[in-house]
Amino acid sequence: MKILLVFPKIEHGAATYHDQGSWGSILFGYPIITLPHLAAITPSNHQVELINENYENLDFNTDADLIGITCYTMTAPRVYEIADELRKRGKKVVLGGYHPTALPQEAKQHADSVVLGEAELTWPEVIADAEKGQMKEFYGPNTTFDMVTIPPLRRDLIKHNPIMGAVQSSRGCTNRCEFCAIASFCNHGLKQRPVKNVVAEIQQMPNRLFVIHDPHLTANRKYAMELFRELIKQKVNKGWVANGTANILGIVDDEFLKLAHKSGCVEWFVGFESVSQAALNNIKKTHNKVEDFKKTIDRLHKYNMTVQGGIIFGFDEDTPDIFETTLQKMNEWNIDAVEINILTPYPGTPLYDRLVKENRLLTKDWSRYTQVDVVFKPKLMTEQELFNGARMVAKNYYSMYRVIQRAARVFLITRRVTGLLPAGTNYTFRRYYKRDFGF
Repeated sequence: MKILLVFPKIEHGAATYHDQGSWGSILFGYPIITLPHLAAITPSNHQVELINENYENLDFNTDADLIGITCYTMTAPRVYEIADELRKRGKKVVLGGYHPTALPQEAKQHADSVVLGEAELTWPEVIADAEKGQMKEFYGPNTTFDMVTIPPLRRDLIKHNPIMGAVQSSRGCTNRCEFCAIASFCNHGLKQRPVKNVVAEIQQMPNRLFVIHDPHLTANRKYAMELFRELIKQKVNKGWVANGTANILGIVDDEFLKLAHKSGCVEWFVGFESVSQAALNNIKKTHNKVEDFKKTIDRLHKYNMTVQGGIIFGFDEDTPDIFETTLQKMNEWNIDAVEINILTPYPGTPLYDRLVKENRLLTKDWSRYTQVDVVFKPKLMTEQELFNGARMVAKNYYSMYRVIQRAARVFLITRRVTGLLPAGTNYTFRRYYKRDFGF
């Protein structure tokens, strides 16, 4: 069979379909691993094509026999539009991803089949049933797969990310943050690939920079140290970024940080989430301690690694003064880049279930679930105050003067060419927030 895998247009983010064909899409495009991974687990007797609408247009007259579309909440309207049009033309369509897993009955209205959860075991089953003309309505979830069997991505099918690559070494997360969909989607605890398999895949990458697409690489110290040592042993001369947690990076031994840097790490993404300890405790992120955030950032700088933080506004404890307080703290911490988000209750999360129960959702227009729009009733401020406050923080933090200032500091911290990555993050976020917050 001929199989087409589609990643839909993204309206909001660092690189969107608005950047299609521009230098921005080349320089700032974020590598998506879902489609090349699905292609890798597709039996080799089938022909596979990937289309990412953020880089190229989808031809609805495709001659593909089976079409798989991955779906986030904010892309659901576009996914359903694509699926409906293709099915009108007699095509068999399968939907999967976070949103269809959370709302399978909704997704099924637009698809022949819906894959729930991870696809390692279910996607080959879908293909076999499609060949026989006996597709089921739902497949999975099935979490019994072994990470040893995970193949390398089909990098031969990746056409649009010449600078930044990506790899994944582990799945799942042991934390249970109220707003996060990972725990419900990967409902199996922590699973990890053999380190040698991961490093071999990294060596095959044409990219000099790459993202480790794990929920957080600090989940298992022993495994992470083994990965660092193998990267060093194999002389993999590439720069990388990964997710880590504030509590681990703040207390982990010096050897861990030395090896991380020596193996190529230039930046850690850390979900600080809030400067309010009460808010962190309420969202079940009790391992984050606000009083320790600056110490964690200073430690990482000491070992020539930068920090991109995640901040979320709109928690029940947030009052209108949270914005000025947060901006002040971000500057005091000397944090190198910050992802500034408005709390978004994604279907499938405990947060979504709670806000539905409390009758606080303002809309189920999924296209607005972008993290820069207010889709629920805040507890201690108005919707407009929440939006304007987040906008003010983004505008001030990403003024051109501050962007240039931080970019220069990043090179002093990293002392390597791959410092271009965290330095460029500042410019990327400035473009993103200028467009989406409108300043």
